Amino acid sequence: MSQYDEIAKSLHLASQHRGLTAAQRPIPSQLPHHERHSLRKLPFEQAHNFRDLGGYKNRDGQQLKWGMIYRTDKLSSLSEEDQRYLQRLEVKRIVDFRSDEERLSAPHALASGYAVRVDAMPITVDAAQIELVTARLQQEDVSADDMAAFLVDANREMVVRYTPVYRQWMHSLLEQDHYPQLFHCTAGKDRTGLAAALLLHALDVPDDTIMEDYLATNHYTAERIDQVIEQIAQMDMLTADEAVIRTLFHVQPQFINAAFEAIDEHYGSLADYFEHGLKLDALARQQLRELLLEDG
Repeated sequence: MSQYDEIAKSLHLASQHRGLTAAQRPIPSQLPHHERHSLRKLPFEQAHNFRDLGGYKNRDGQQLKWGMIYRTDKLSSLSEEDQRYLQRLEVKRIVDFRSDEERLSAPHALASGYAVRVDAMPITVDAAQIELVTARLQQEDVSADDMAAFLVDANREMVVRYTPVYRQWMHSLLEQDHYPQLFHCTAGKDRTGLAAALLLHALDVPDDTIMEDYLATNHYTAERIDQVIEQIAQMDMLTADEAVIRTLFHVQPQFINAAFEAIDEHYGSLADYFEHGLKLDALARQQLRELLLEDG
């Protein structure tokens, strides 16, 4: 099955399942292996980019274990059934890359009594904070190209200024009792997208697979983006046109490529970035692979 077919099937199944009770919703890691890829996007009602990173294969033919690590957008709007479903995933640790302001304005909606560790690792990049950018759009005449340049700069900034945060997160992944783990920001695309890419690179997943996972945001969130654009049009909130809004909520290869260009400029190579920026040497990366990979 191609990546496009997998995404299309995953979207169809997620749409079918998200109206079910938490107890009825399927969990990818509990399904037969041949069915898991079709449910990479988990059926949450109010989390629109929630995915299991399981099943991605590295260059040695090993694959990420299912049910170990998830990426998503914000958890502040989870329905009660969503909250119960999250508990069923048995997530032990949530890493939140949102800024202090974002966390205060949109706190997690978690089930009462849910014993989960939540670690704030703020990455305060204005261009990656949807609420701040939306506020800016209400005041300025911004083109789609302006917005794209804004997001390119944000991805560079995440490397230049926030490598210590990514270092802290990557080292925490070496702790076995931190799994299953979920990491997220607001839209689950920029700060979270770079985190996912770094993790997959550390596990020696091929570049094209990493880019496919990064760009999958555009497919998984398409319905939600259409809803947001319609709401904005009805409320006459912004003067910006639809192309600008779609650029804001989408990802493009140039965005993540800007981060890796900054890595090359400041560290020489990705290998040197792992060694000197993230301080994740070959032994640590091998430990990470032993934790997260299995024979495919």
